[in-house]
Amino acid sequence: MNQLNNTAVHTAVIGGGLAGLTAAATLARAGKSVLLLEKARHIGGRALSQQRGDFTLNLGPHALYIGGGASDILAELGVAWSGHKPNLRGSAVYQNRLVPMPGTPQDLLATNWLALAEKAAMMRLLWRITHTPLESVAGISLADWVNEQTRSAPLRHAAPLRHFLHLLARTSTYANAPELSSAAIFLRQFQLAYRHNVRYLDGGWQTLVDGLRAAAETASVTIHTGARVVSVHEHPTHATIFLADGQTIQVTAVILAVDPQTASQLLPEQAQLRQWAATAVPVQAACLDVVLRHVPHPDRRYVLGLDQPLYFSNHSAVAHFGPDGSVIHVAKYLPPGASDAAQDEAELEAMLDLVQPGWRAELIERRFLPHMTVVNDLARADNGGLHGRPGYALPHSQRLYLAGDWVGPQGWLADAAIVSGKRAAELALEEIERSRDWEIAPEIANLSIS
Repeated sequence: MNQLNNTAVHTAVIGGGLAGLTAAATLARAGKSVLLLEKARHIGGRALSQQRGDFTLNLGPHALYIGGGASDILAELGVAWSGHKPNLRGSAVYQNRLVPMPGTPQDLLATNWLALAEKAAMMRLLWRITHTPLESVAGISLADWVNEQTRSAPLRHAAPLRHFLHLLARTSTYANAPELSSAAIFLRQFQLAYRHNVRYLDGGWQTLVDGLRAAAETASVTIHTGARVVSVHEHPTHATIFLADGQTIQVTAVILAVDPQTASQLLPEQAQLRQWAATAVPVQAACLDVVLRHVPHPDRRYVLGLDQPLYFSNHSAVAHFGPDGSVIHVAKYLPPGASDAAQDEAELEAMLDLVQPGWRAELIERRFLPHMTVVNDLARADNGGLHGRPGYALPHSQRLYLAGDWVGPQGWLADAAIVSGKRAAELALEEIERSRDWEIAPEIANLSIS
């Protein structure tokens, strides 16, 4: 890393994921000097894609929700991407067999695993999901909401309806904590998908990382990788960032685009941060990502577990990830707490055996990720859902801000990360304007990027 000791800039952004890159680009486009510090060798965080031979693999299954905030901000920053809608008409695994999964009302009427009364009840439920105001269920757990919706159904009909509602919730939120999760998160994601669908991105999510980096660098953001921050100290007129190699940086404002535990470690005197870090419930998934020469059953593109928290999607059937061959993502939505990685991997392999028998003979690449963090903290019903998450400005501070998928009352998944990055940057800009009397000293434009 280049020499940074005693460097002074308007703003430092700690963390180079989607939130940090968005914040840095937003600040620099407003004419402010910005330094982005990332402890890893590469920026991008969990949005990174990896090359396996000629193929691009996301870190587990990724989908961009349209209309949730992220896509609009990406457009504002000039980040170009191409993507395609998956066909949600697929299959479900129910009692260890494949059954048709209703992706449309017509499919719902034609499916053979629901009785006629169950189909009628599900049609009413789908209408209710798409028309229920989110604020009315923010403090209600998903489990309680599902039980209430199916309470009046006869016992023999209630179980399939509950299974289907939980399937929709897992798929749209990536979470498997119905007793804790706010029902509003499910309704929000389902409503977005119903109105706009999602997109699988050509070239993987690396295209977003590359696009945001280009937007930041074009606006003169200085990016340093391998830069591990050990603490941040706030002073009346500025803040000081201390790096592991002993260097220090003075800034007018700091945006911490990191997970709650890292934020708390950097600011150990912040009691509220300690509380958030201690009570955070990460949303996690076990992911098996494979590349096959040929798909044994190309018609089976999208399969969800109805009575199991499992997911299968042939992303190459929708978007471009490489030459001939198919990139397939299989995932298990993990409940909170410990998980048996070997058992999870066996379940994912069994899912592939059921959906694509013969896949092992076609295998080109394989990668198992036992505990992928999807979101750093679940939006819980007992906290009021999204409105119970930390704000973009750190309490009792004048120049410290937060960004990430666990921050702010807007968005879920990538929407939360990107929206929070922009909003934290806007608040930091206001602080910089209030602090004009602190004169920025050295120029950083000539520092090369590591």
